[in-house]
Amino acid sequence: MAQACSCSTKLVAAAIIAIVIIGGLTIFAYTHSNAALKETAQWGLKSTAGAMAAQINASEIQGIKPGDENTTKYLAIASKLRTMRSMNDNLINAYIVRVNATDKTAVFLVDDLYPVDPQGSARIGQADNSPDKMQIFAALSGPVASSEPYSDKWGSFMSAYAPIDDSASDSTGNTYAVLGLDVAASDYVKSTTQGTWILVTGAVSIIIVLGLLYAFGRGRNDDETGAGAKKNQ
Repeated sequence: MAQACSCSTKLVAAAIIAIVIIGGLTIFAYTHSNAALKETAQWGLKSTAGAMAAQINASEIQGIKPGDENTTKYLAIASKLRTMRSMNDNLINAYIVRVNATDKTAVFLVDDLYPVDPQGSARIGQADNSPDKMQIFAALSGPVASSEPYSDKWGSFMSAYAPIDDSASDSTGNTYAVLGLDVAASDYVKSTTQGTWILVTGAVSIIIVLGLLYAFGRGRNDDETGAGAKKNQ
């Protein structure tokens, strides 16, 4: 009887150890897989923002003031942004923000959703108070991306920003404005959590190990029962 209890205790201990090891390895693999996907997605967003910003000449947006949404100049740059954005199906919005580093304010200059979606677009001079504001200021020095998806009154997004030089030619090295790009947060999360198969594999592995331990334990019990019956004959 004592031998059977000892065997049962060992099987329970083995099962616990197996679950801990497999669970730990599964979580490690899942976490690192998603981290790599996030890093790749952020790099892609920053690269796209940088490439698009380089195509904007400061002269195309200089002098734009509140109320100019229907002017030829505004509509031309909004159309240009839409054209560049259309080359990437994941992008849902492109816009230009004027940043004042001194008083830490940021206001919209151009929103490519206008005039396609007047109600869903930001107007000239409207303050940009999104939770991602620090990234917008950081983009004065170079392309950056959101560290995590965020939500504001427009929706939930993952964004990237890049500086628009003060002059395409004869640059003084100053940033005139910042280009912003948005990706739906749901699309970003979906693209950076592709490690579901890792969790499934881990769960299946645990089930298999427990099944083998159960079968082994049951076989041992059957052998001991048979041996005991022979001894009593």
